[in-house]
Amino acid sequence: MRGFRHRCIIVAQSSAAASPTDLAGARIGVTGWPDSGNTWTRALLTEAGVDLASVEWTVGRLTAEHPITDRFDGVVPRSDLTVTTNDVPMVDLLTSGRLDAVFTPFLPPGFQRPDSGMRLLFDNVTREEQAFLRQHGYVPGIHVLAVRAEALTAEPTLPAELGCMFRQSEQIAAARHRKLLDVTPWLSTAFEALDATGCQDPNRIGIDANRTMLHDFIGHMRLQGLISDEPALNELFPLDLSGEGEMR
Repeated sequence: MRGFRHRCIIVAQSSAAASPTDLAGARIGVTGWPDSGNTWTRALLTEAGVDLASVEWTVGRLTAEHPITDRFDGVVPRSDLTVTTNDVPMVDLLTSGRLDAVFTPFLPPGFQRPDSGMRLLFDNVTREEQAFLRQHGYVPGIHVLAVRAEALTAEPTLPAELGCMFRQSEQIAAARHRKLLDVTPWLSTAFEALDATGCQDPNRIGIDANRTMLHDFIGHMRLQGLISDEPALNELFPLDLSGEGEMR
């Protein structure tokens, strides 16, 4: 799973903020601290020169119906991180002015309504995401597929086989999308926006193809206090899976 995080920052409709630099020293709510999605969103602030320590961070429930209240098992990992009081939804804190922004992977119901009181931070999200892709050369990865060690012992070729299967599935899906078998309105426009960046394959699979992204992600994890050091990729992915069509 991959996704840009520019469309995951919401502010109040009345807010003057229009870029990550405007969030320096702000009060920001997040739906979880250690999850990879919000790690990438916070990275946007870091890359804009915002000191994350200047931000007043709050973790909590996005809406009253949102099932996740935190993702650190009751252990607050940072001294500058608090939990919402009385489980008040963060959208309520945002629209009432008690938060300046909220980082969330999913927009709250009714967000697009003119009277929602909320908007995205960026005026032109697609333009920002295209600029990110041109600069970095990748779409941020959100999930990693893992295989249990005992399964590898029994079937050493399993990772390569899974890699090939997922790659074939992705290629089939992409071909169907471009033939408009998916009837989502304006889908062809989305592909045109992608093609305009010059990126031929946004879903590259394997360690070699994702070294830059993985290096950046590990660096941001360390800067955000999620890890204490930066392990080498061969420590995280010790298997040497060589061969035609296999995932490396």
